[in-house]
Amino acid sequence: MIKISDERLAIFKNIENKIKAHKNIVIFHHIRPDGDCLGSQFGLKNLIKETFPDKNVYTIGDSKNSYPFLDFAMDKLELKKIDDSLGIIVDANFKERLECREFLDNNVFDEVIRIDHHPNDDDLNASLVWVDPFSPAAAQQIAEIAYFLDWKVNVDAATYLFLGIYTDSVRLTTNLTDEKSMFLVAWLWSKGAKKDLIFENMAIRSFADIKINSFVQQNMQIKNGVVSFYFSLEDQKKFGIDDPLKANRPFLLSSIDDNKAWVFFTQEKENQIRCEFRSNGACVRNVAIKWGGGGHHRASGAQISDPNLIPLIIKDLEEEIKILENYDN
Repeated sequence: MIKISDERLAIFKNIENKIKAHKNIVIFHHIRPDGDCLGSQFGLKNLIKETFPDKNVYTIGDSKNSYPFLDFAMDKLELKKIDDSLGIIVDANFKERLECREFLDNNVFDEVIRIDHHPNDDDLNASLVWVDPFSPAAAQQIAEIAYFLDWKVNVDAATYLFLGIYTDSVRLTTNLTDEKSMFLVAWLWSKGAKKDLIFENMAIRSFADIKINSFVQQNMQIKNGVVSFYFSLEDQKKFGIDDPLKANRPFLLSSIDDNKAWVFFTQEKENQIRCEFRSNGACVRNVAIKWGGGGHHRASGAQISDPNLIPLIIKDLEEEIKILENYDN
């Protein structure tokens, strides 16, 4: 059993009241979709449809064929004012990070709310914001709302939310994974979450994947406690990668000897390189913010335009891992 404070419960009820007050609900996900943003988006959609069947609930965006073993079919909406409407942003903050941001730019909603676990500001002009930086996944926040407000949970909702928590917590291993995480995952399992479907499909590796992973690990750089790799478009092309999202693999650099941090650089297009920072304690968020990004203490991201900046970023990481007090977080 998990407990909740009166203050937290009041936030949940406010979110519920926002949903009850509008006929049309539109839920967004962020660019470069992952299991958490999609799981939160579709998990919340199913929860609302089950609990409040009079609502019209839409999911918009592009899943990029992520997790093809699950149904992430998006709705098509006309870009115009939507009467009696609520926009819900999950797992994201700034408009530039959202698929279909044009709906927000054109102010088509009566209200917007944000549910997120990233401790960052936003530009959404939301009427309600619930940010919980201690949650390992936005999907856990959604599951917690459903649990304490006794919402109806069908198998699809349970499966989507399970995916979100499982993936963003890196299979329930990150430092933010706690008793609440385990309780809610077990609760979703009890509601019929298709955990075996998720486990089995995520464990599958193609021969092409094995070759890519081998290339990364043979060519990664290790220096002063930092592991790094730069995946250029030229090298991606050699392996038949046509979507840079499929090239981004920071997990391959983790837990190597006693190295404290790792960073995976993925060239997405000319003059655009994605930086994915991870650590086992050091505050990589500090480095990400310096380079125009953000995120969590041990997992953050940023974007740069020039590969010549990579040595400078690695140097910043080398300095950050020397700050020992970070390792208690």
